[in-house]
Order: sequence, then C-alpha cells, then structure tokens
Amino acid sequence: MDTFTLGCDPELVCRDNGEFVDAHQYFKARSSFGLDGCECIAEIRPGYSVSPLDLTSKIRTCLEYGHEKAPHLEFFAGHFQDERPLGGHIHFGTPATDRVIDGLDTVLYSLSSCIDNREQRYKREKTGYGKRKSVRSKSYGFEYRTPGSFLLSASVTLVTLTLAKLSVIAVKEDKLDLPNLKGSSHAVTFLKNLKNHLITIPDDCVEGLNELEILIHKRLDWNQNILPNWGIAA
Repeated sequence: MDTFTLGCDPELVCRDNGEFVDAHQYFKARSSFGLDGCECIAEIRPGYSVSPLDLTSKIRTCLEYGHEKAPHLEFFAGHFQDERPLGGHIHFGTPATDRVIDGLDTVLYSLSSCIDNREQRYKREKTGYGKRKSVRSKSYGFEYRTPGSFLLSASVTLVTLTLAKLSVIAVKEDKLDLPNLKGSSHAVTFLKNLKNHLITIPDDCVEGLNELEILIHKRLDWNQNILPNWGIAA
C-alpha cells in the first residue's frame, strides 16, 4: 500500500468570559497554536503524520500549548462562530484526482450531515467558504478545504482524519466508487455500512472506525468550549 501523509490547519475562535477576542492578542503567526490569515482567528498547525491517531495526538499537544499560553481563554470549533467562518482544512501528501475529491466529498460531507450544526454549515457556505469540492493544489499534494473546524473533541477529530485517510485509500488503492456506493442512501446508513465496503483498513484506522459507530448516534453541541472535551481544562 502506498503511504501518504496527513496534515491539517483547523481554526478556532477565542472567547474571554464568553466574549469574542482577537486571537492575535495572545498568539503569534508562526506557531503551532497561531493565527490564520485575518489574525482574529486562531489556527492549529500540528505538522503531519501518516497516522490519524498520531496526528490527533499532535493536535492535543497544540491545544495544551495554547491553553498554557492563555489559560483564561475558551476555544470554539465548528463551521461558523461569532459571525466568522471556520475551516478545518486537511492536507494530503498525494496528488488529487477528480475521483479522490468526489470520494472525500461523499464520505466527509456525509459525516458533516450526521454530526455538524447545519445552521453553522449553511452560514459558512454563504460566505463562499466550505463549498463541496473545494481543493487547492500544494507542493506536497493537495489541501481539501470543505470541512469546518472538527476540533470539538478528540473523538470527532480522530473520526474525521480517519475517514479522510480511508477515503483516499478506498479510491486510489482499492478503486472503489464511493459516490456510487452511497447512492441515495441516508448519510447515517452509508457511514454505518462503510466498513463493510472498505477493502484496505490500516491498523491506525481501526480505532477511528470504532469511534464512528458511536459518534453518528450522538447529538453534538457545537456551541461549547472544546478544551474540557479534550481533557485539558475543567
């Protein structure tokens, strides 16, 4: 199996005692817990890994660092917070193809339909961000820009990164037609059955698939400080 790296730069809004604050007051541009382009939003830069488990662990380390820098701040993920769109861009160390992008859209948009706040997603899409098939070519491969910020919890993060990796493997290695497999089935039904369709499942994707089965049956609150969900702050 051809291995490839995963990376990401998901964004967060910062609040102090419930009020939005500009991230640049507390964080620097070139940092693992830094700033996005407009400087009012924080951005996590965990580096990259071939393993969704390892990348999730790196993200936790970045969040711990951000909390140490500004322990009084709360951080919020999702698609749209405090009138600002939030992205959860995922980086792939492999070239993009139309079939790969269609596969990612099919799987990760299905996940979004199951767990994300639909109103937030709609507001972000109205700003021009987060549209389906949103991709940028990069020197290392490509950046998939459709997802919102998936940092609500370690579970949501791991599931998102696991499905991202498995989608590319399913298309590139196993030649699966993911849009055809989904067809007109509901997103929950498709994701519940996905494991049965996959041929190649690396060891570092097993835990994420197990978490997926639990996650798609939960009602998630995207309007909460993410740090307690990561076990970082009470």
